[in-house]
Amino acid sequence: MKMSRRASIATIATAVAGGLAVDAFSFETDEAAPATKPRLRIGTLEELKKRRAISFAYPDASSPALAVLLGNGDVVAYSLICTHMGCQVAYGHETQSFSCPCHGSVFDAARSGEVERGPAPRSLPEIELQSSHDGELYAVALSSPIFGHTESIDENQALYGTGDKR
Repeated sequence: MKMSRRASIATIATAVAGGLAVDAFSFETDEAAPATKPRLRIGTLEELKKRRAISFAYPDASSPALAVLLGNGDVVAYSLICTHMGCQVAYGHETQSFSCPCHGSVFDAARSGEVERGPAPRSLPEIELQSSHDGELYAVALSSPIFGHTESIDENQALYGTGDKR
């Protein structure tokens, strides 16, 4: 069956328009889909119960972090980089808080790393943890950028993190 030139052009134009529509739809779908985040095994729940804390680096080797077992049995993890000037904070089991030795900021581990005392402008970046059926713990996502590491979160997350009120 032979097509006229006009019919051929109409068919090609329809195919191109359809392809552009599919591309536009898939672009929006990509934007709406959650970005792949690094998944890192940090230890086991048993290990955390024995030691009360597990040190690790997330999302890269230059980003120290700590998972802690709180007094109420909750397990939380945070970046150890202060949001004020990037100094490394220390955890106090008795106070359940992180303290910055450089400028005195204090962060509450039991309340999403919120600033208890400044000059830090925002909470410590919280690290989302997941556990497997056999008790393995994995770091899977950051709530906000780590000081000096804006590439540490995906482009779809807000500059100051999700849920951070500062």
